[in-house]
Amino acid sequence: MIVHKFKPMSNNLKKFITSLKDKTKRKETGLFIAEGYKLCNELYESNYSTELVVIAGNANEKTRALAKKFFERGVEVYSARRSQFESICETETPQDILAVAKSPTESLRISYPFLVLDGVSDPGNLGTIIRIADWFGVNSIVASKDCVEKYNPKVIRASMGSFFRVDVFYVEKLSNFLTERKKEAKIFVATLRANNQLNTLEFPQNSIFVFGNEARGVRKEILELADEQFTIEGAGNAESLNVAISVGIVLYKYFLLSK
Repeated sequence: MIVHKFKPMSNNLKKFITSLKDKTKRKETGLFIAEGYKLCNELYESNYSTELVVIAGNANEKTRALAKKFFERGVEVYSARRSQFESICETETPQDILAVAKSPTESLRISYPFLVLDGVSDPGNLGTIIRIADWFGVNSIVASKDCVEKYNPKVIRASMGSFFRVDVFYVEKLSNFLTERKKEAKIFVATLRANNQLNTLEFPQNSIFVFGNEARGVRKEILELADEQFTIEGAGNAESLNVAISVGIVLYKYFLLSK
């Protein structure tokens, strides 16, 4: 059994970690929370800098072993009573370990294909899209400023660790960004109002796929930049597809054709 005594978490530290649940505080400090064994393990394996780790006092051996790995890397590790630990977590059944990590300097990697998100507001959707992008080897997502924040805890949890491998880069004016990319890539926009169906399209290697807000779709100025507008054909009566599911279908089609 691994036995290692870590510092007790103070009330001040508890208040500070709790404050990081707020978007304004995350932006001010450049810090965010990774909660649970899988996310903390992914954080350990990533290039992200870890500020501190907190574990529950009755954490199991596997969790304590991960905490010890952080400690041996020079990261401060704290132990908290069960009630204390649960108070700094957002999940109903915490997994006994939580880390505070530093947001890296943002740098967009342009490699095709990549995804563009226009006003996607649901954190679960963004997290799932990040996970899907990671599955297909897409390492770049460009998002409009009104998309949900990538450091939102629900986004990070929904990504299931893919968050640490996929860049989400926010741009002030999405239409300007896409106009610049039109010189070298073809822009495909998913919309319910299109006449073209997904299975009729052919995708060049340099493809950009644009997906819109869950309720209003893609903005008019973005639609006007599309080389192709398309819809995903179906046989049932549902009004629309979830945006994350749409991303998965389109990327599968792209990679199927590129083989």
